[in-house]
Amino acid sequence: MHIVFSVLLVAVVLGGLGFVGLQVPPKGFPPHPEETRDLGMIEVPPDLPAPVRRYLGAALGERVPRIESAVLWGRGRLKIKGLWFPVRFRAYYLPGHAFRRAMEITWFGLPILKGVDSYIEGRGGLEITGLLDLEETGEKIDQAQNLVLWGEAIWTPSLYFTDPRVRWEAVDASTARLIVPFGEGEEAFLVGFDPETGLIREMSAPRFRGQEDAKTPWRVECLDWKAFHGVMVPTRVIGHWADEKGPYVVMSVEGLEYNVDVSEALPPEGHR
Repeated sequence: MHIVFSVLLVAVVLGGLGFVGLQVPPKGFPPHPEETRDLGMIEVPPDLPAPVRRYLGAALGERVPRIESAVLWGRGRLKIKGLWFPVRFRAYYLPGHAFRRAMEITWFGLPILKGVDSYIEGRGGLEITGLLDLEETGEKIDQAQNLVLWGEAIWTPSLYFTDPRVRWEAVDASTARLIVPFGEGEEAFLVGFDPETGLIREMSAPRFRGQEDAKTPWRVECLDWKAFHGVMVPTRVIGHWADEKGPYVVMSVEGLEYNVDVSEALPPEGHR
């Protein structure tokens, strides 16, 4: 009986330590060493739906900056098998063409899993190493990561108005459809705008989750907007799958630089 009690006590203590370790946030990544460069302004199409035109003014103002690359970093939480893990991340973008995000899942602030998700040269990827090894590729991952690429253009919003492959379709006074390229075809987001601020409230689209047979409705909330280098972007983004209770990821942005060298993470051919 004493041995059983001791084993139970050790299990409780270890379980408690495990839970406490997951409450310790990691130290954030250091700022990117290169600062934002001004590449001038660009023209935008005049025939935008009313809520999209209002968003353009709220996020970018009268003059739209040229954004050819970006580096973003921050911290957040990721749900795995129903358990929330702290995470820190740094993401590199060639807007509309490629992205690569390095992530670290931590326990007591120390990395226990490292991951990379990406979309480069039309191919999506997800790789996890550490206590768990996982690598996913294929057509379904391509579709999922292409949606991530265009959804996360919320942080490089000039793209939504200047890429000739993109178009907006009117829905109603606070909603529009965003059509983006995918391979030889297209994908569509339904975009909801805040009626008070004019900023994007949420974006949603059917998306493959891993290698599942059917797409699942996927929704991203865009919250806590802040100006970086004159561009209004959300600093808190929350991801949801329609068939799950509550969110599966919360990302908080801590830094953002535009028009910097991203060749350490994305090859120049990522533009293709």
